[in-house]
Amino acid sequence: MHIFLTGPKQVGKSTIIQKVIERLKMKDLCIGGFCTYQGISNDLDIYINYYDRGKPYTLENKVAYRTIEGATPLPHTFDSLGVKILSDTNVDIIVMDELGFLESSAELFKSKVLTLIDGNIPILGVIKEQYVPWLEQIKYHPKVETISVTQNNRDFLPELVLHKISTYLSVKI
Repeated sequence: MHIFLTGPKQVGKSTIIQKVIERLKMKDLCIGGFCTYQGISNDLDIYINYYDRGKPYTLENKVAYRTIEGATPLPHTFDSLGVKILSDTNVDIIVMDELGFLESSAELFKSKVLTLIDGNIPILGVIKEQYVPWLEQIKYHPKVETISVTQNNRDFLPELVLHKISTYLSVKI
């Protein structure tokens, strides 16, 4: 059972994941996976790291350069660090925050993501709302439930998602 949130930018998808993970950590569950994040101040580049290990702004963690024209992906970072992060499967739940077009040329990373989706460790993730061909394999996978986040439903979604995951893991929340 995997849950992926989708919706407009800044609607609260990552906030929902944070709220759910905070509650799951209270039950001593081991959280794995990754988060992507934007640089600080004038650094508009995009980075990746282990979900629970801070946000370093190093070249090793950079997955895209940003320019006026948009983002230029660095697929080798997804294929090296991204795959390394996702290879730690001694966890109770995997976070993937977020998946989008930047990974389109990162074949090793995409393969790892799809292998994990075929597996049994629950995944809680975010998928970009825009059409990206490789994301369609996730959205329509039989083990995936995709939930659209809106301003109208975002306040009750943490409890709904928490209920679904805790039921699957047989954990009382």
